[in-house]
Amino acid sequence: MAEPESAEYQGRRRAPVPALRGTVLVAGGIGVAVLVLLSLVVIVLTAPQKPRVPAVGQPAAPPTPAAPDGSSPAGRSPTAARPSPSLSPSASPSRSPSRSPSPAPSAPTSQPPALPPPLQPVSYEAEASGNVLFHGARVAPMGGASGAAGVYALGAPNGGMLVFGGIAGGGGGRYTVTVYFQNPDRADRAGRMTVNSGAPVTLRYPSTGPASVASTSVGVVLTAGTGNTIVLDNLDSRAADVDRIVVAPS
Repeated sequence: MAEPESAEYQGRRRAPVPALRGTVLVAGGIGVAVLVLLSLVVIVLTAPQKPRVPAVGQPAAPPTPAAPDGSSPAGRSPTAARPSPSLSPSASPSRSPSRSPSPAPSAPTSQPPALPPPLQPVSYEAEASGNVLFHGARVAPMGGASGAAGVYALGAPNGGMLVFGGIAGGGGGRYTVTVYFQNPDRADRAGRMTVNSGAPVTLRYPSTGPASVASTSVGVVLTAGTGNTIVLDNLDSRAADVDRIVVAPS
């Protein structure tokens, strides 16, 4: 009877042991896990950092040398790390030579405009292709003429007319027009000269014979340029046959 009581007593004392043991094991496991986690954190923080790998196609940056005094090069400014170059005596800036003031340009003196050069005597042949013939005036051979030809049938009865165009007047002004003509008649002939549609001037042509050429001159006024015209004709009678004209400044 004594043994059953002892057994019952022991069973009551051992009943809570498994619950306490489980609590201790769980606490121990948690502690071990915390220690392992802390160890991993410490290892990660204290592990040396790997150098950065440069991108493909870019050169790797050279390693930064350690300062000889043991201090970090990052803490030192680039200006302090470079030794200041010593200035040699020749490096001192020399003074540039003083520039003498340039003389002021003198004011340009006003000059009168240049006048066109005087027109030299110019000869215009009566039979030239640039001239215009009206009312039966014609080109034919002429004895003694400069070009061996001249213009005939000027004046009456048909009212023949010879027009010289493109006469040069230089800068404009007074000129002398000399008419080289031939008059085969024994009596004088008369004619007219009209310049630039102005009032006609009467010309007298003395007899020259059938193979000679003479000249007569008259003063006219020409405009500047080459747009002047000279017309030879006659309304009342036959004018002389014309070899050429020469225009010269008066």
